[in-house]
Amino acid sequence: MKSIFDALQPVSIVHKPIFEQYLTEYPPKCSEMTFANILCWSDIKNHRCCIYRRHLLVSYQRKSDSVPQFFPPIGEHPYEIMREPLPGIPAYQWVRIPKSLANDLSQGMSTVFDRDNSDYYYKAEELIALKGKKLEDKRNLVRRFAALNPRVRLLHPHDATACIELQEKWFSEQVADRCSAAEETAAVKVAFQHFGSLPLKGVVLEVNQRLVAFAVGERLNSEMFVEHHEKAVRDLKGAYQYVLHAFAEIVAAEARFINREQDLGIPGLRQAKLSWQPAGLVEKYTARVPDAVYNGHDLTRG
Repeated sequence: MKSIFDALQPVSIVHKPIFEQYLTEYPPKCSEMTFANILCWSDIKNHRCCIYRRHLLVSYQRKSDSVPQFFPPIGEHPYEIMREPLPGIPAYQWVRIPKSLANDLSQGMSTVFDRDNSDYYYKAEELIALKGKKLEDKRNLVRRFAALNPRVRLLHPHDATACIELQEKWFSEQVADRCSAAEETAAVKVAFQHFGSLPLKGVVLEVNQRLVAFAVGERLNSEMFVEHHEKAVRDLKGAYQYVLHAFAEIVAAEARFINREQDLGIPGLRQAKLSWQPAGLVEKYTARVPDAVYNGHDLTRG
């Protein structure tokens, strides 16, 4: 193989069985590493995949990325692949490396803590109970919304149209960073397009037969459920707080923790995620493979 790109293919729904096979045996720790998430962002990030040395390898490269980005190989010994150069690429980055794997790589590879992309996780029971002084504001907003007698039910495929309309309304209200908002909206549409074929689960809120909020996610591993998308109308105070509270209730039977993904270094988003009193961070790291010599290999020669 002259280049790893000879093997990489654009991710599509046909790759679902391959991802299921590997992710079932090697459950992910980071929010990005699910087939549903990779598929939904595939057109935006140019996700590609292949089987390389008995590991599932996934890459992406936005137009703004100077070098290709690779998720850690999914398989038994990812560090063995990461410590050697990938064929035919002079420079690239390993991204979203969980802390345990970063520690394995510490001998011979320099990793950098990626705070902006580290995931927040919360105890499901705490999002349900909302006890204590620190969550008093959230508790009051949930009670305020509860006075509207909302109907809470599981998200179904037939809710797709109403959820997409709510997502598009949210997008129309965005002033700052509309590019990021447009990308998220596109990803949400793919999620609902394939909702019946993906292991997604969610909740919707209705007030007076109007869908006013939704949250959708999936199981990440035995301990954790990840919430990929959450939207609510702005004109009903407490809708956002209540839909997360309701989402936690349906997830609690399946997982102790809810992963609510990263803040991307956005100050307002960081403050909002911290205000829910996370149990911790799923720390992620990055390792750049230089464009000269790496571990004794001259990468410029392919």
